[in-house]
Amino acid sequence: MAKRLIILSLATTFLAVGCVAFPEDGGYYDGRYDDRYDPRYDRGYGTSYDYRYARERDRQRWEYQQQQNRLELERRKRELERRQWEQNRQQQSDWERRRHEQQRLIEQRKRVAEQNRKSPSDWDRKKREVDRQRLEQQRNKANIRPNSKVQQQRQAQEKRWDDRRRDSNQREHHHRDR
Repeated sequence: MAKRLIILSLATTFLAVGCVAFPEDGGYYDGRYDDRYDPRYDRGYGTSYDYRYARERDRQRWEYQQQQNRLELERRKRELERRQWEQNRQQQSDWERRRHEQQRLIEQRKRVAEQNRKSPSDWDRKKREVDRQRLEQQRNKANIRPNSKVQQQRQAQEKRWDDRRRDSNQREHHHRDR
C-alpha cells in the first residue's frame, strides 16, 4: 500500500512539473495570460496568418447582418400594414355604425312626422264629430222652440263654420303636398 502511494505521488509530481515547464498556449505571468507568443492571436505580423479566412468571416458576418436587417424591416412593414388594416377596419365599422344610426334617426323622424300628420286629422275628425253632435243638440232644442230667426242665424253660423273648416282643410292639404 505504501508503494502504491509513493508511485502515485511521484507520477503526480512529474505530470504537474511537466505541464508547468512546457505550457502549450503561451505563458502566464502575474496571473494574466500573455498572448504575445500565441500563434492564434497573431495579428498579421507572422507569415502564418491567412487574410482569406478573415475576409470570408467578415463577408458572412455582413451577409448575416443584412439578412437580420431585412427580416426586421419586413417585420416592421407587416406590423405597420396590420395597424393600418386595423385602423381602416375600425374606421369602416365606425362609418357603418354612424350610417345605421343616421338611417334609424331618419326612419324615426318619418314615423313621428307621419303620426303627427295623422294626429291632427284624427283630432279634426273628433272635433267635427263633437261639433256635429253639438249642432244636432242645438237643432233638437231649436225644434222644440221654433224660432225662425234663431234658426236662420244658427244655419248661417253653421255654414260659416263649414266654410272655415273646408278652407282650413284645403290649406292643410295644400301645405302638406308641398
